[in-house]
Amino acid sequence: MKRFAMLFLIAAAALAAVSCSQKPRLYVLNWGDYMDPELIAAFEDEYGVLVSYKPAGSNEEMATLLRSGNQAYDIVVPSDYMIDKLIQEDMLQPIDWSRLTNRTELTVIPKLADLIASMPFSDYAVPYAWGTIGILYNKNAAGLSAYLEEEGWGALFEGGANYRIGMYDSPRDAVAAALLYAGFHVNSDDAGELAIAETALTNAGFDAWGEDNLKGLVISGNLNMALVYSGDYFSEYYIALDDGLDITFDYYVPEATNVWMDAMVIPKNAQNVELAHQFIDFFLNDDIAVRNADYIGYAPCYQEVYDVLLSEDYGYDFPTFDPYPAGTTRQMYRFGSDDRQARITAILERAKAGN
Repeated sequence: MKRFAMLFLIAAAALAAVSCSQKPRLYVLNWGDYMDPELIAAFEDEYGVLVSYKPAGSNEEMATLLRSGNQAYDIVVPSDYMIDKLIQEDMLQPIDWSRLTNRTELTVIPKLADLIASMPFSDYAVPYAWGTIGILYNKNAAGLSAYLEEEGWGALFEGGANYRIGMYDSPRDAVAAALLYAGFHVNSDDAGELAIAETALTNAGFDAWGEDNLKGLVISGNLNMALVYSGDYFSEYYIALDDGLDITFDYYVPEATNVWMDAMVIPKNAQNVELAHQFIDFFLNDDIAVRNADYIGYAPCYQEVYDVLLSEDYGYDFPTFDPYPAGTTRQMYRFGSDDRQARITAILERAKAGN
């Protein structure tokens, strides 16, 4: 009997494996831990499919994976400037909005909608989450909070005599911050304005150049402040809350800054276009969208979802959660051209060498 039972279990497992292999498969390329896995499982159950979820560490990694052609992805979640770049490379297909029935129940936050309307990718991207670049600072640094309020971006570029400062080691972000400091647009292609930004970066004398490690250096007190993404701040803030730790750091956003937006797009070589639209529509369901936004902890792009997160049930009603407060100015970054990218890369290399 035991032998018969074992044979039965083996046969059942084999049948289950065959059944799973026959299910449609959706390939999703996204940032790590940037989508609730329980909701992905719920989508699989509802549609009888399998979702292969691959995490990526940067927009550039996403683009490299798409260009390689080793795997055809059906859904990708890059940022605004990379969507611009991928469209230029003819790697994305327009969204069929008629397939997104839940989209009609949601309203893109008006200020964000205005920014998107000015960008070249509005027909290709379904907004997912958004935020800012700003200054993470250690609250134990004497007088720093007041100094930031007084100087804005000037604190980052002029405060080196009194504070230890870190700059993001990325041409896009470092040059954007320098342009904002000088009062220019983050997408400026003017040679004179870019020269002023380069001088600001060179003369600042930053104590550290980094990326994800900058937030840890500020929190530990090795730096007093650094340029970071709002997501860097939120990830550490939520960890500190969950662990019951003292929150010795805060996030300051100058009056004018760059906002980023991540969005769901469908590559041109996607193999399951219908299923991809169903996946996007599933995450646009208002209840699902609220649960997913609560999981990732970043500001949602839809007014109805945002309002729910600000309610007492969720408690996201704190100042730094809103990427676009009243009285501020926000600019969205776009890729522009390969020529501009080459120029800002050279600007950063020269500025770092001269620091």
